[in-house]
Amino acid sequence: MHDYHTKKISLPSGQTIEIIYLIDNDQIDTHPVPNADDATPATALPLHCCPECGSDLVYPVTWQERGDGTWLLDRRCPNCEWRNTGEHAHDEIEPFDDAIEVGTEELLTELRTWTYANMSDDVEALISALDRDLIQPIDF
Repeated sequence: MHDYHTKKISLPSGQTIEIIYLIDNDQIDTHPVPNADDATPATALPLHCCPECGSDLVYPVTWQERGDGTWLLDRRCPNCEWRNTGEHAHDEIEPFDDAIEVGTEELLTELRTWTYANMSDDVEALISALDRDLIQPIDF
């Protein structure tokens, strides 16, 4: 039997898509091994912030919605390799999800900026090569 949850994502083109995540109940470990870091209260900070190094780049590695409205969440910090597995209420997950969406938009904006800059440089190099007759039919 599969459980599922859905998420709507707005694409840069303006279209909205709905993603359905399926969870196979047979493959879910309902008793995760406690993490040594679980003794430290990680809930004092927002879920996207690392309690070890202070980075705001913590992201979910795995997540599982529980029947009681909580989420089992495995998080990782890419800066210091801190990891934590814990249960979190839905009201804790919403700001985390929002932070992830903001970060995704920032990454996409940077990607577009760098892609445009790289393509502009490539076009300028091609134009310069054409103007100086450096490209011959044999090049194709």
